[in-house]
Amino acid sequence: MDYSEEDILNGCLNNNPYFQELLYKSNAKKMFGICMRYAPNRDVAHDIFQEGFIKVFHSLPQFKRQSSLSSWMYKIFVNTSINYIQRQLKSKFEVSLTDDLNIIDEEINEDENANWINHFSSADALELVQQLPEKYRLVINLFAIEKHSHLEISKILNITEASSRSQLSRARKLLSEKLKTELKIKLGE
Repeated sequence: MDYSEEDILNGCLNNNPYFQELLYKSNAKKMFGICMRYAPNRDVAHDIFQEGFIKVFHSLPQFKRQSSLSSWMYKIFVNTSINYIQRQLKSKFEVSLTDDLNIIDEEINEDENANWINHFSSADALELVQQLPEKYRLVINLFAIEKHSHLEISKILNITEASSRSQLSRARKLLSEKLKTELKIKLGE
């Protein structure tokens, strides 16, 4: 039987295990994907995933129904991922003044881009992003995936806009180096 979002929500609010499982199963894949983007590995992603669903079920009474339930859950999982990674960071995004002044934004040329697209799956790309240091992974996800501006990122992560730009630039540079290395391996060079 098909249930509406309203039916599922009301069932969850009444602590009905059937509807709780239905909510979980219908959103698990998408929410785990969010966790994987931010986490350095599957184990950490599972921790974030569990924490995210705990928050969802505890926060359901506050759901104001101004957006879809899955959109609301998406925001919870992004915030849970960011908060989890921030708790794990040893340095609180300290970037020296010289780092802020030496922002380099390297562009990827079209030939390299075409080569990478032909040789890398989305799973390969995700794995390379997961290898980035946490502070770079957070900024690249917020900027490239979540489409936040550097001003918004600075507020979310409590850093300066210049630090956000610098970390994005460094993330891109590291990712570019990793991609070049992986491409050479794949092409047998």
